[in-house]
Amino acid sequence: MLEIASSEKTKEKIVVGMGFFDCVHAGHRVLIERVKAKARELSAKSAVITFSNNPYNRFEISDKLIYTYSERCLLFKDLDINYVIPFEFDERFGKTSKDDFLRDLFERFDIAGIVCGYDYRFGNNGDGNAEYLKHVAAQNNISLSVIEPVLLDGERVSSTLVKETLRSGNIKKANFLLTVPYFMTGEVIHGRGVGKIYGFPTANINISADKMLVKNGVYATRTVYDGEVRKSVTNVGAKPTFDESVVSVETLIKDEKADLYGKQIKLEFTDFLRDIQKFSSPRDLADRIKKDIEY
Repeated sequence: MLEIASSEKTKEKIVVGMGFFDCVHAGHRVLIERVKAKARELSAKSAVITFSNNPYNRFEISDKLIYTYSERCLLFKDLDINYVIPFEFDERFGKTSKDDFLRDLFERFDIAGIVCGYDYRFGNNGDGNAEYLKHVAAQNNISLSVIEPVLLDGERVSSTLVKETLRSGNIKKANFLLTVPYFMTGEVIHGRGVGKIYGFPTANINISADKMLVKNGVYATRTVYDGEVRKSVTNVGAKPTFDESVVSVETLIKDEKADLYGKQIKLEFTDFLRDIQKFSSPRDLADRIKKDIEY
């Protein structure tokens, strides 16, 4: 069972994966599997470090998160991680030295092992790196594993590459890099009430402001809620047929009649279907969406 580590000292021995894990891509998963293997070897619990907020805001960068903190926790739970150690990237944390960062970790946890990527940086101005961790780990009799770059089809897997594929609408490649379908979670909110035009309900999703969205378009998706999985078609972007320019996320669920308002749902993206178009009438749009659903 996944637990969120408190600020108080825990007596359990842990092996910790160092990183941001902003999308838990194939490279991150190799690192996490090493954490779990080392934890078994050392009779310890597995743990990962991540940020509970959007660190880009600290640097006044407009970039957003592939997965929010709560979405990452869902992935960590699926991967059977025991503990998540969250840090809020605020002004104080940004000024924390590499030594103070490690000292805080060692005071809070009985760390038996550390796993990090070859390019991992930490501490004020990124002064800490894998080489420095080797030095500190040796001094403290801590096992250290450094994960080398992970290549898929000759490309180095990175969060930057995942973002590029999502922004281009290349969902199949993004899912290949992530190893599982890209998804977003949110609460179903009241929309325009036009579901009757299509003959089945629409669900408008309240997405976190820090969440990175895919390229505007219409996607084949799976909608997950209450333990059920339903095929769906999802529109990400504006709705020009209705003269609406605000970007939103709206999914249409095949053969579903349930009232989803207020429910937390998960949208898994499986394919890009088409760009958003302006139709001459809502009826023409409905006919096209029915074709999208049949496809």
